[in-house]
Amino acid sequence: MSGQSTTALFYQGASGPNDTRATLVSVSIEIALLVTGVETYEKVVKLLKRNYNCHILNCYKHPEYLNTVLSKLEGETRYRIIKIIKEELEEYSYIKQISKFLDTLCNNI
Repeated sequence: MSGQSTTALFYQGASGPNDTRATLVSVSIEIALLVTGVETYEKVVKLLKRNYNCHILNCYKHPEYLNTVLSKLEGETRYRIIKIIKEELEEYSYIKQISKFLDTLCNNI
């Protein structure tokens, strides 16, 4: 991994239910990316920053950013990542905002 830690600051100060949900979604995204590979994780983080000036935490409010970045990955990688994210968040899908995140993320697949 590169010399910078891109995730260390994301989880500081989460206090409300929306912050907690954003953190939960962010951790699920990170798990899916890291299971797929460190190179994939770094590529997605880099593309989010370059294309949208955002971080993984911002994908909770803007899942379309993540969807677009994942569509740039090779082969079946995008589908594998989305499947893992869905599995990680499945038990929380009754929460309207998380359900909406998953619906948007799975749009066009």
